[in-house]
Amino acid sequence: MIKCLECGFESERLQWTHFKYKCTGKFSNGKEYMAAYPGAVVVAPELANKTKITLENLISKYGEIEGKTRWNSYRQKQAISNSFEYKQKKYGWSKEQFDEYNSSRAQTLEKMIERHGEINGAIKWEEYCERQAFTNTLQYFIQRYGEHLGVIKYKEVNLGKSVYVNPNLLAEKLNISLESATDIILSRNRYSGSTWGSLLEKEFTNLLETNLKEKLEYSTFSKPFGKWSPLLNSYVIFDIKHKDCVIEFNGDYWHANPNVYKSDAVIRGKTVNEIHERDKLKKQTAINLGLRYMAVWESDYKQNKQQTINEVIKWMQNGQQ
Repeated sequence: MIKCLECGFESERLQWTHFKYKCTGKFSNGKEYMAAYPGAVVVAPELANKTKITLENLISKYGEIEGKTRWNSYRQKQAISNSFEYKQKKYGWSKEQFDEYNSSRAQTLEKMIERHGEINGAIKWEEYCERQAFTNTLQYFIQRYGEHLGVIKYKEVNLGKSVYVNPNLLAEKLNISLESATDIILSRNRYSGSTWGSLLEKEFTNLLETNLKEKLEYSTFSKPFGKWSPLLNSYVIFDIKHKDCVIEFNGDYWHANPNVYKSDAVIRGKTVNEIHERDKLKKQTAINLGLRYMAVWESDYKQNKQQTINEVIKWMQNGQQ
């Protein structure tokens, strides 16, 4: 059961009829209620878990065959309704509006803080990252499918993922060139800047272009630049690549700014040293490609934006590492 924070009424679900006719009259629906009470819920977690559309719930309700049929039908409908073509036809959206819509749905640290305040937002973001990380572990698959089947599914999923982020494997699978495979990976929505980069990084990128008086060759928000890194055994995306320069806009949280976090701190299940070691290998990857590398800390940019931009441009133009 959950309690209405406005009037004290208790129920498994607080519907619009409650707010409009039975509550204090202050709200017409749950959206207005949650805006006034950030963090409030209108459906009890137990009920939400029982009623949400998942493969397990559909099989439990309709049986193995019918449940899987309904699940596949639901996924197909979701794929169609979430496409740009569908939104354009139904709502007349432009590509910019579609990208903005996807950006608003994405979970980011900034959005968590905006919704729940700085302290609670940071806590909720950490919890979200931990949940996401756990669903990619062998332990999660074993808990969900059992010892034997869990190991099999874990290997299947990770093998499938590796094909679609490793240009060498994708080129082999599709019998295409390495460059073509790289272009396919970069064209995918997961590397779209509307959801991949932060609003602050977008501001930095736009300001850099304005001061340079030229369009950047590659950026998170236009055409991403990425390469396979033998040092990391993974595909890496660089925030900005222009001529022979690579610029990384490092968020203080994501990259564990040493001026903010102690070396023994743990962020998203990794120590600060582990995060820094990965960034060092990513930097070395750029250098091995014959590129110059510069990292800009989010907090440095926020402290003096124009000065930071000036320093970046000076570095880009002097031709030194």
